[in-house]
Amino acid sequence: MLSGFVHLWLFDVAAVPPPSEIDGRHIGAPPEATTSEQHSHGAPTASTWFQGHILTVSADTQYTLTGVPALHPPPIHGCMVSEHDTPTYYDIYISEYHADGPVVKYCAINVERSGGSGDAVELRLEDGSQVERCPNAHMAKQLKLSTTKMVTGERARSHLEKYAPDALSTYTDIAGGSDSMVVCLGVISLG
Repeated sequence: MLSGFVHLWLFDVAAVPPPSEIDGRHIGAPPEATTSEQHSHGAPTASTWFQGHILTVSADTQYTLTGVPALHPPPIHGCMVSEHDTPTYYDIYISEYHADGPVVKYCAINVERSGGSGDAVELRLEDGSQVERCPNAHMAKQLKLSTTKMVTGERARSHLEKYAPDALSTYTDIAGGSDSMVVCLGVISLG
């Protein structure tokens, strides 16, 4: 369905709450509302959320990607948990830009984030949910996103200044422009 290059910037959930809706649709609950539910299912609460752009080969459409902590993450079996790598789950929304705002075109529910090192975003969905949570949007059955390069500090600031000035102003307003800025560059495929 969709493939291309992606650049994402990460936000700390505690400092910048994830959006609760896109295109008029409810996309998740605020972190304080989901914490006990997620812990009761055994899934850790994600501490970050992310947003970015997808650049397709044809470049005829601009897409934005938003990843928020999963509203209903699956249960996690003890064998999936280790001291250094416990999966967290995200609901991913890919929208087209339109004059009157973003319109969600693709959804991927309960996408696993695992692997990678630290802030590097690695996402995987191999057999997507058949639960229809995205009316008028395509439900992804597969998604793979791999970070190939990560920039932080002043280089991340320069990148956001050029490609995502709104994200930069959010970082500046919240953390005074601290070195906590992280930008992940990579590739995505969605099927």
